[in-house]
Amino acid sequence: MSGYYASSYRDSADNCTRFISVTQFEPADARTAFPCFDEPNFKATFNITLGHHDQYNALSNMPILERIPICERQNWLWSIFKQTEVMSTYLVAYSINDFQGYASQNQECRVKFTTWARATAIEQCRYAAKIGPSLLVYYEEMFDIEYPLPKMDQLAVPDFSAGAMENWGLITYREAALFYAEEASSQLDKQHVANIIAHELAHQWFGNLVTMEWWNDLWLNEGFATYIATLGMEKLCSKWHVYEEQMLDNVLAVLNTDAYCNTRPIHQAVCQASQISELFDSITYRKGSVIIRMMHIFIGDVAFRRGLNCYLVKHAYSNARQEDLWLALTEAAHQCGSMPLDLDVQTVMDTWTLQKGIPLINVKRHYMMKTATITQQRFLLHDKEFVHKKLDPPLAEESCWFVPISYATDCSSNFIAAEPRAWLRCTEQHEPLPLELEQLPGDDEWLILNVQVGSPYRVMYDTHNWELIIKALHSRAFKRIHVMNRAQLLDDALALAWCGLMHYELALELLDYVRHEREYMPWRAALDQLDGIYRIVRHTSQYDEFQHFMHHLLGPIYCRLEGMQEDCDNRHHAAHKTLINKWACRLSLEDCVEHALRYYHRWFISRAPDETNPVPANLRSVVYCTAMRHGDAEDWNFLWQRYRSTTVASEQRLILLALGCTHKVCLLQRYLSIIYHEKSFIRKQDASQIFGAILRNDVGFHIARDFYFHNFQMLRDYYHSNTRELVGLLQQITQHSSSTRDYRQLRMFIHGHQELLQSSSRSLRRALEQAQANLRWRQEQLCEFTNQLSMRNCD
Repeated sequence: MSGYYASSYRDSADNCTRFISVTQFEPADARTAFPCFDEPNFKATFNITLGHHDQYNALSNMPILERIPICERQNWLWSIFKQTEVMSTYLVAYSINDFQGYASQNQECRVKFTTWARATAIEQCRYAAKIGPSLLVYYEEMFDIEYPLPKMDQLAVPDFSAGAMENWGLITYREAALFYAEEASSQLDKQHVANIIAHELAHQWFGNLVTMEWWNDLWLNEGFATYIATLGMEKLCSKWHVYEEQMLDNVLAVLNTDAYCNTRPIHQAVCQASQISELFDSITYRKGSVIIRMMHIFIGDVAFRRGLNCYLVKHAYSNARQEDLWLALTEAAHQCGSMPLDLDVQTVMDTWTLQKGIPLINVKRHYMMKTATITQQRFLLHDKEFVHKKLDPPLAEESCWFVPISYATDCSSNFIAAEPRAWLRCTEQHEPLPLELEQLPGDDEWLILNVQVGSPYRVMYDTHNWELIIKALHSRAFKRIHVMNRAQLLDDALALAWCGLMHYELALELLDYVRHEREYMPWRAALDQLDGIYRIVRHTSQYDEFQHFMHHLLGPIYCRLEGMQEDCDNRHHAAHKTLINKWACRLSLEDCVEHALRYYHRWFISRAPDETNPVPANLRSVVYCTAMRHGDAEDWNFLWQRYRSTTVASEQRLILLALGCTHKVCLLQRYLSIIYHEKSFIRKQDASQIFGAILRNDVGFHIARDFYFHNFQMLRDYYHSNTRELVGLLQQITQHSSSTRDYRQLRMFIHGHQELLQSSSRSLRRALEQAQANLRWRQEQLCEFTNQLSMRNCD
């Protein structure tokens, strides 16, 4: 699925296999399709001509200039396209296909906007065709620069390795990233489609008009597109609260993934083409977007927009480095007076892009003096003693960040103003300087840093301040604390307890407040942290204790969201209801399981299951998985047949993941053999996600892990020795590994295959480190955790 390749689909109208051709050139595969200097800073114009049968469409970056018959081949044409703008090779795209085009109707958009898909699925493109032009118009207004091409095509490709690709004027997508079926897709599917389209259209400016000079600044493309997409969606779909929820999601992901020793800086040196693919990770996308949001907050919206416009205008049709962006934004910030004159954007941002990891901010209050001392250090999942003994290569010297400090207090609970009230700074020798906060409240009022989680750092308060926060959260006035900060407090407390920096007694006391929390974000933060514990505890004798505690925690919110009852009038937050039901059914809450099985049985006995599905679209992910978990081979085969017969992309994806939920060993083994069969009905792009679904299964973990170790040569052949995919599967295994035997087996396997996997050495070290972290928690923290649960369960 790279270079210029063929993709196929089965036409349900006549049951024939049909083929299309399409390109995927990023990062360095244009060279496999035509001779070129295939690097981002060698920009050029391209004149593209495609020869094809006249029954097919020809698409490329630009509109067709003319069609000329090929004299020596009857019914064949040359499609000659207009010359492109000056652009990088990885953005060139073309396709020959027999698709139908759905033209967008948007009077505000002067660009010809068309969405292409196979004929039987073209109706699923209505939503994409509607939201795409609106997003394009919004970006033109935001950047104050018109989209420079005369047309925009969106192409749904049956076989596609990435989620989507921002080719200039011809964006390619996986079908599940572009299709939305009104009657069958969920609200979350709709948001997913909007988010992907918003991301790819943002690239038309960040990446296409102005391109990074070299791959070490890939984050300038992807981090900006990820962040700008949240602004676009918030503008057009404000009811979804995408800006807050997605940015919090990104911050929490960064705080967890970047807490390992074996992470990397955002700005990463690249010396050869094989290293580029490792950069397409959460550090580039999520951490990139998070620090851009931080910068947006500390320089202000006016300076942010003015600086972006200057940067894009100055470097249009050319290349840039991160220093060029910092310069434009500094000038704008100083002009607007939104940043101290003794600070510039580069000084601050270099500490976030050129060094790895994230800060832990320590807050020690001096209550009698009404002050607090703020210090920083790097946050690590392991204590320093372990790091110095075990780490190879050894950890670098003390890190230091320029950290914008915003805060709110009990008597001044202003969580609207997120801009910094002070700065935690570094010396010229890169040594951290302490900060003194003054005029704080007395010893009966809380202090909370990082208003609206504007920056990616964890906060460790002194014990008394934690107790004041816990008291506030357990009071009726807990909503005075911003919902994003309530989520942050839960995430920090549970993460600090995991590392041994905080007692579980205190962390679980804070967690217990969620029994009266109604908002989605705090629940998302809490359950994300508890998921790491669940993956370990499920394999121990203490699972019953954990299950009992979780029933106690989930009971009130499960009832408030009306459990598994269909939400016909969309009264409840779709993601929240799905999340709570997923956990309730996974933990065998009786009401949840009964309702799920009842929905599934109604579908199972229907006369025309492919025409009518009584399972509510927003509940299908939970219902299907629960039915497989509690069902037999007949239930599994029924759902497999529904996968084979449906044409709805989101439904196909749901079913493939749900099939991995079965607890029947023979079915899981059969499923793995189907996935990785050379003539499988399952597309290669979906294999890794299904493997992950089986690993998450209580029974499936050992089966999937052993399958990987025993069939590694077959997997190498299947992925054509694509190291990134192979290591990605291994990293999924390590997330669920926590025993001494698991760790030894992983270490032996990695040492035995280092030559094959050497291009991903950092990822391998990270995989081992994660297994070590799980093992250490199981050996050192599990006992304290379950003792605390026992005490609470007795209460």
